[in-house]
Amino acid sequence: MFTNNPYAQAGWHNPQNPQSINNGPWHPNAPYPPTYGALPPLHDKPQSVLIFTFSYFNPDVFNCIVTGPKDRRYFEVRTSSNTTVISKPGEDFATIQWGRHPSVEARGVTSRQLTKDFLRLSADQTYRSMTIGTRTFSWIPRGGQGIYLYSHGPNPPEQYARITLAPDNSQIVLEITSEAFQASLFEPCVISTILLFSARNID
Repeated sequence: MFTNNPYAQAGWHNPQNPQSINNGPWHPNAPYPPTYGALPPLHDKPQSVLIFTFSYFNPDVFNCIVTGPKDRRYFEVRTSSNTTVISKPGEDFATIQWGRHPSVEARGVTSRQLTKDFLRLSADQTYRSMTIGTRTFSWIPRGGQGIYLYSHGPNPPEQYARITLAPDNSQIVLEITSEAFQASLFEPCVISTILLFSARNID
């Protein structure tokens, strides 16, 4: 499980260093100091956070269950050969085709495209950008605090989600603000979580 992640240098998930991502409490608008230069301190306004867990690994994130509030099952992830299928109750939702040039497609989120385009790595390899509709977001690792999803653009960034790995590697936790959930970012965040923690080269 999680054997070779090429993005660990900049704070991306590093299974050889369990301290690289922890499971501490997340306060989306706490006044953290700037990180990575472009991120200013965050605004202080209350937001609610919804928590989803990727667990019941069999044996890893390629075969797992995604549950949310009140232990409701939202997605099942199953993998056979070089195909990962993410399904909602009663229907398949997204497919990841692994290979020399991995691709992803998801109903209502993205037509088929290369994973390297769905999560585009920045030139300095410090973050990945994701475009949903007309808006672009950035997945940015912040040291031991996790991988955060921010708005991208000329305005001060807003935090929308955070992904962390449990210290015992038993589950991955996706925390997402209610605003992001209502803005239809939940499904893209689920796909991103699987790609970022797949330990496979998605470029």
